[in-house]
Amino acid sequence: MKATNKHNIHKAKLILSVFSIIGLTTACLASLSTEDKIYKHYAVDINLFSMDQSQSMDSYKWYGSGYSGSDGSVGLGCHDDARSFRIKVAGKNRKGRFVVNVSIVPGKDDSATKKDSFEVDFTDLKAKSFELAKNDDGRVYMLNLTPGIKIVDNRPKRANDTSFRFSRWTLLDSMVIFNDSVYAGKIGCSGGPLAYVSYPGFAKVEFALEPFRGARRLGTLKDGKIQIRSEDGQSLDIYGVKNGVHRIQLPGGPYEVWVRWQNLPEEAKFEVPPKEEWIRMVKARFAEMGNTPPTDEELDRGYERIKYEKHFPLSSGVGSIKQIDRIDE
Repeated sequence: MKATNKHNIHKAKLILSVFSIIGLTTACLASLSTEDKIYKHYAVDINLFSMDQSQSMDSYKWYGSGYSGSDGSVGLGCHDDARSFRIKVAGKNRKGRFVVNVSIVPGKDDSATKKDSFEVDFTDLKAKSFELAKNDDGRVYMLNLTPGIKIVDNRPKRANDTSFRFSRWTLLDSMVIFNDSVYAGKIGCSGGPLAYVSYPGFAKVEFALEPFRGARRLGTLKDGKIQIRSEDGQSLDIYGVKNGVHRIQLPGGPYEVWVRWQNLPEEAKFEVPPKEEWIRMVKARFAEMGNTPPTDEELDRGYERIKYEKHFPLSSGVGSIKQIDRIDE
């Protein structure tokens, strides 16, 4: 659990620049808010089935169910000996009212089911049932719609560190994005509870799932993504994040991420080493990884590339929180 040596990181980036795209490129990735909030939205539960009400429950046939919010839709299909049709249920928030549109489209071999479309205002939150079709033998095809209000608590909470030591970070081949559009490269490190990412020209960012000296709660962890927003409006997003001794994507969330952000306004200086030294570094790195070394031709092309392309060294590391930085709660 030791932090990554910056000199080694710089050497590694020189090597990996042959085989990966590291540097200043644009990524079309949307920024997700880390705003603390509880919000409500309309939703409808959908259930499609048929049965002969004059018979026992053994006549019941279920064709599927789903859930749609105010900006979503669900498609279900009914296929049996007598009927073949599909329905689409779409919820809409129309000027503060919850309206659900239902459309019925029969299959090409179903001449008994009529094509239809209708809307229902569910703002009163009263459940409704609709008879979509009826066979001569008494079987009725029903659509049950049950509206409601869903409450989503998006407030970040403290990750509960268990015997699995969820506070440990695993950042392997994790993509790093600064300010929503600058692809800084990928990092690879794992170990303790305090991690950092440093990219000259932008910032050095230290983060943990618990408070530490000088840190502010500026980020969240959810679904394997860290999202950090500094107090002056800059951002850092890291993808492919895992936690714990078993290296899992931490379920639930969002979880609080505590951050110490230091802006680095100066640009990085990139110095190309002599070719012989660079080749020794590459071969040593491949031997360390147990991979087949590149050919002489690949090495020649790689060296020409780093001579004429500008690369910024992205550094990172994971380690323990120093005693001086610990906060007793």
